[in-house]
Amino acid sequence: MHAKRSLGQNFLSDTHVVERIVALAAVTSDERVLEIGPGRGALTKVLARRGARVVAVEKDERLAADLARAFALHADVTVITGDILKLNPAELTPPGSKIVANLPYNIATPILLALAEHAAHFSSIVVMVQREVGERICAHPRERAYSGLSVILAGSFIARPGFVIGPEHFRPRPKVDSMIIHLMPHDHPVPPTERRLFISVIHHTFGQRRKMLRNTLGSLPGMDAEHLEELALRGGVDLRCRPQELDVAQFLALSRAYRELRG
Repeated sequence: MHAKRSLGQNFLSDTHVVERIVALAAVTSDERVLEIGPGRGALTKVLARRGARVVAVEKDERLAADLARAFALHADVTVITGDILKLNPAELTPPGSKIVANLPYNIATPILLALAEHAAHFSSIVVMVQREVGERICAHPRERAYSGLSVILAGSFIARPGFVIGPEHFRPRPKVDSMIIHLMPHDHPVPPTERRLFISVIHHTFGQRRKMLRNTLGSLPGMDAEHLEELALRGGVDLRCRPQELDVAQFLALSRAYRELRG
């Protein structure tokens, strides 16, 4: 079956790599696992062999039908035909479940941002993304790859790089390297009630990442020169800094200070 470029499909064909992914996720027998975009089932097979209880969500109806037939005799594998971005992932598996997945390249970032809303529901997330995306997610302040995505996901997860996978391990071959990343729920995440404003402040600053905070924060609604100095004082930041110099705690402090100033 041919891959659909429109769905970002690149099927992992190296069983050794699949074994490494499952080993990194430390999946054990009877553990609940949500798999997103199972494709031809390379990961699904190894997860089932480990004794995991898998819920696999596949958007491509052709692949979902093939998977349902292939695992018809596996009571612990459930195949759902659907778009994960239109589903609530926390309703698909019980609390404490893991996610192990080769995410479709073209929607990997929206999927991860959606999962960040439900981070506490999962004990661990091990996923494959494009290498560039993985490096951004795992980057720290002042590193070249550090971006708004780094900060937003750091509000929900502790991100660690796993390993890089070359194009030769896929069919068809992608034009880029891939990376396995490991996300662990943060012990002190950004509270759900504060996420929208937190993300808004990040978008305003990283939208002009080369400029100092004095210029980027000034674009926030209702912000003027007088309030800007007060914002910096309450948020504990230097307006001469650039956004890539701030960590997640500083961005959260800024968003809280901005909320206070807005009343």
